[in-house]
Amino acid sequence: MTQKKRPASGRSRSGRPGNPPGGANRPRSPQPPRSGGQPPAAPESPVSGDEPASTEPAATEPVATGSATGPPAGEPQAPEWPKPPSAKGGRKPGVVPAKGPTAEAAARREEARAAARERRLEAQKRQQAAERKRKVRNWVIYSGIAAVVVVVIALVVVSSRHSTQAFATLSKAAGCTDVQDTTKLAGTTDRTHLTDAQISSGVTVTYSTSPPSGGTHYPSPLPKGVYGPLSTNPRDNPNIYEAVHSLEHGYVDIWYGNGLSTDQINSLRAFADQDKVLVISYPNLPAGKSVAMTTWGRLQSCDKVDTDEIQAYIDQYKLKTAPEPSAA
Repeated sequence: MTQKKRPASGRSRSGRPGNPPGGANRPRSPQPPRSGGQPPAAPESPVSGDEPASTEPAATEPVATGSATGPPAGEPQAPEWPKPPSAKGGRKPGVVPAKGPTAEAAARREEARAAARERRLEAQKRQQAAERKRKVRNWVIYSGIAAVVVVVIALVVVSSRHSTQAFATLSKAAGCTDVQDTTKLAGTTDRTHLTDAQISSGVTVTYSTSPPSGGTHYPSPLPKGVYGPLSTNPRDNPNIYEAVHSLEHGYVDIWYGNGLSTDQINSLRAFADQDKVLVISYPNLPAGKSVAMTTWGRLQSCDKVDTDEIQAYIDQYKLKTAPEPSAA
């Protein structure tokens, strides 16, 4: 008896429904995801050149209605792969508008600004007050200095006038001549030094006044002190040409004549203790004159010795008319 062929069904040779021969649709065991988050691709069924792929159509599984789709009960479930991140990106949160300061904060800020302005104004006022005070102080100081200078000048002028008047009074009482300005006389302002040849030859110089009050002189001066009659020969020391050189350095030369008493001579010698004063014996004074005083370009002679009058002359003319007052 011939057996009827059973219609082809979804059973495979293994006896399981829906699985083609070779187990190509057999569920795979779960695999860990690869790097990058993408699930691995399902491997293709190996196709061997010796064994051709099955040409049997895949049996369709019956679809159960009214229930969730999925593998049959008892079958292992395939793992759910994570979804790839969206290319569009997440939605950004909305921007919250900034809140303004409260009324109390704004009031405090305004008060702080007002206080700062007040401090600035106070600082400016203090600075201006200090500047005014400084100007007033400087004005007072400068005014005081100017007043002192004016007073000093006035005192000097008054003192000079007083001393000039006192000197004139003393000169008149001592029978002195007026102080003569000899700078207009020939040779008096000549500051030439005698040469070595002139000194060796013993040349003499004739001065415009007697005693001399300036002119050609010896290369070196006489230091302060008391001297007897001075030689007119430049080869001798001390000589009169050295005394003339001292006049150029601001000295006062006191010349006294013959016939003075010892007390008078001693009173004159005392002047030599002062700086830049020479006391010299001079027999060639004009007739009737006992003493004479000279500075560079000035001459006065007196009938008698009056130490007050001589001191007044020293105060009036020492260093005042000399070309080289700072020289020794």
